Amino acid sequence: MSEFRRQHWAAAVDRLFMILRQNFITFLIVVFVGTQEPGEGYLLYILIGTIMLALLGGILGWFRFQYRVIEEELQIKKGVFVRKNIFMSKDRIQVIDITEGLVQRVFGLVKVEVKTAGGGTESATINAITFEEAEELKKNLRSNKAKSALIEDVEETAESEFLDEWNISTKELVIAAFTSGNFGLIASILGALSGQLDSVINEESIEYAKEALPGLNDVTFIITVVIIILVVSWAFSFLGVIFSYSDFSLKKTEKELLIRSGLIEKKHITIPFNRIQAIRFVEGILRQPLGHGMLYVESAGFELNQKERSIVLVPFIAKKRLKLFFDRFLTDFHIPELDVKPPERSFFRYLRRPNYLLIIATPLAWYFWEWGWLLAFLVIPATVIGLFRFKDAGLYIDPEMMALRFRNLNRKTAFIKRKRVQVIDERTNPFQERKQLASLTVTAASGAKGIALNITDLEKSDTSRIRKWMLTGNTQIPRDDG
Repeated sequence: MSEFRRQHWAAAVDRLFMILRQNFITFLIVVFVGTQEPGEGYLLYILIGTIMLALLGGILGWFRFQYRVIEEELQIKKGVFVRKNIFMSKDRIQVIDITEGLVQRVFGLVKVEVKTAGGGTESATINAITFEEAEELKKNLRSNKAKSALIEDVEETAESEFLDEWNISTKELVIAAFTSGNFGLIASILGALSGQLDSVINEESIEYAKEALPGLNDVTFIITVVIIILVVSWAFSFLGVIFSYSDFSLKKTEKELLIRSGLIEKKHITIPFNRIQAIRFVEGILRQPLGHGMLYVESAGFELNQKERSIVLVPFIAKKRLKLFFDRFLTDFHIPELDVKPPERSFFRYLRRPNYLLIIATPLAWYFWEWGWLLAFLVIPATVIGLFRFKDAGLYIDPEMMALRFRNLNRKTAFIKRKRVQVIDERTNPFQERKQLASLTVTAASGAKGIALNITDLEKSDTSRIRKWMLTGNTQIPRDDG
């Protein structure tokens, strides 16, 4: 691939489709307002003009985009008015994703995302090439020029042989969708709609709803709206899991894990074992009672503005099967008993911490709203959360690995090899100092930055011992009780 190549012209269509998808709610509002409000038809012309400009930009972007692999790097030239030249060393490449989006599937193409430890993925995305070209690109980026052809042939043969495979059943997928608890999508929809809500929800429409539904008052109206939001949010969350993780499979080769999933947009993710930074097992508040959770792998090389930097390794797995999974796919990790726990004198600190914000917010809410005092009832669930945080917090270290567990709303257990720990931060405030307590933050590489794992109010001597463990690997360092 020493000569520069172009993408398929469908890359221009994919860019237009991406803009439409990202701004779907905004476009929907423009269409609605532009056809319903007298004298505002010009909004439709603005919308049409915006779409035409996006299509023109996509065509010019496709024409100006070129890529090649030469010697030990991937080179990309892009940019319509400002020319950008991207150079990515093979040694820095962490993950190569192959995705079949809706546009790509229509044209029989794929999208390739090359992710490195130092930069974002947006500048290293090839949106429309054939699957054969993608496999050739992947092979060239994984090859090492210094090896002989014979050794390369042997390794390529070994890598093409799957050593193990893990799937989730249709039943597990449906349960995962029912219990996902991901309400982020509805928040983004409400944010997009916030600028237009005044024309839809106003005093007139509220009074009309009260007349149409006998017995509806201010309180019941608010409760009804909240229930509708939760139901709609759950429906989007359910469909999101189905679309994202249908046809899921995880395959293991000698050097890599290969993930494939997706109903409409099919993703192919490659994770080399030597790039794995940490493993996280997340038990959602709906899944933990069922004894299930989601398994993530942390790897560097994700874009700075990406909200979710981790890779989903398995979207739904029983906690009791984790040991079996680690034995088969993640032999460098194991599941230990956590033997470092917060001391009893930190118990009430755990109970109080979730209530600090409520103590401030409740009087303010009551001052501005006559029903604001109802926030006081949130003290009960907040205290329960604090109780569970105290019970769940814990640590384990051995010469090669650390495991730590903590809880926000979801319970999270992380497994990190000692050589992959980036930073250990030990912090003590004046209130903790009085009780000889400290908080610990462990940072592992994930995305373009890192992922921070926090445990609060540990024994101060334990946090010091763990900090020294990072430097030496010695788990038998005496506790510093002074």
